Parts: sequence; structure tokens; C-alpha cells
Amino acid sequence: MKFVFDDKCFNNKATPEKLAKMINQSNRNAFNSLFGMLWEPMYLYASSLVMNNSMAKDLVQEVWIDYWQRRETIEVQNIKSYLFKAIRYKCYNALRDTKFNKIQIEVAHSVCINSEVEMEADLVDLSKRIDDTISSLPKRCQEVFIMSRINQVNNKEIAERLNISQRSVENQISFALRRLRQELTLVKSLFF
Repeated sequence: MKFVFDDKCFNNKATPEKLAKMINQSNRNAFNSLFGMLWEPMYLYASSLVMNNSMAKDLVQEVWIDYWQRRETIEVQNIKSYLFKAIRYKCYNALRDTKFNKIQIEVAHSVCINSEVEMEADLVDLSKRIDDTISSLPKRCQEVFIMSRINQVNNKEIAERLNISQRSVENQISFALRRLRQELTLVKSLFF
């Protein structure tokens, strides 16, 4: 499969996420636009990791072919982060199978593993998990927690507004914090 970039397909306002949704529906023009948008940065990133332009091109091409072949099953919040992680893993696997020279070892030590894109995606994922956890709380608990931690209302005022005891407010906040800690412990074990 040969990928051709045709920038007439989409205007510059198409975000990578919008294009990814169209790609899920097998839209070749969206794929070509995303390819044109991200190929060079991915190639430069791969090239900086493997320090071999030919190998970098091949690895980037493999990632794009794999993405097209699995387009209908891939569901990610941040396609840019997904593709950069995919190329990073491809590069690491390729490097694992080759012998390192001294310069490659020095570069490997100096390259930051978490790029800005990945950190941004991780932050979005974490924020979504926190929102989902808060949304899964019982209504009263949700209300108390949002008033306390997001709107910065003190416990006494919350109790007065909701016509409940201050101890109930404290219990609801403790329950919410316990649930958030459990979720964040799970996230921590996944990422670290």
C-alpha cells in the first residue's frame, strides 16, 4: 500500500482526532491527511532514536500500515500520542535486535522517554478518570465533593446549604476521597 498525501481533501481545521474518527470509517482521504500531517514529525522522532534514516522510514511506514489495517478497532482519545508511542515501541524493538554503537548509547541516555505529546495524553486520560470517578459517586456525595473541592465551599456552609449535618459532609468527602485514591492507585500501577 502506498500512502499519498492530498491536502485538498481536508482544510487545515481538521484535527488529528477528527481525522482519526473518519479513518475508523475507512476514509482514505482522512488517512492521507493525517499521514501528511504526522509523517515527518514521526520520522524525525524515529530517526533520532534509531540514528538510521532508512530504518526510521521503514519503521514509520510499518506503524502507518498497521494503523490502516487496524483502523476499525483502534479507539484512542489522542491519535497523535498513540502513533508516537507506536513508533517509539517499534524503534525500541528494532534497537533491541541490533547492536549499539557508542553514539547510539549516548543518545539513548539523553532522549527523554515521555514526550510532551505523551504527557499531554496522559494528563487528559487522568483527568477523564477523575471525572468518571466523581460521576460514579452517589448524587449527594458528588454534590458535596464538588462544592468542597472544586468550588472551595467550607464544610459548615455546605451543611447549611444542603440541610445536612457537618459530620455528614465530612463523611461524604472522606468517601469521595477514598474512591479517588483507589482509582489513582490503579492509574499509578498502570503508568509507573
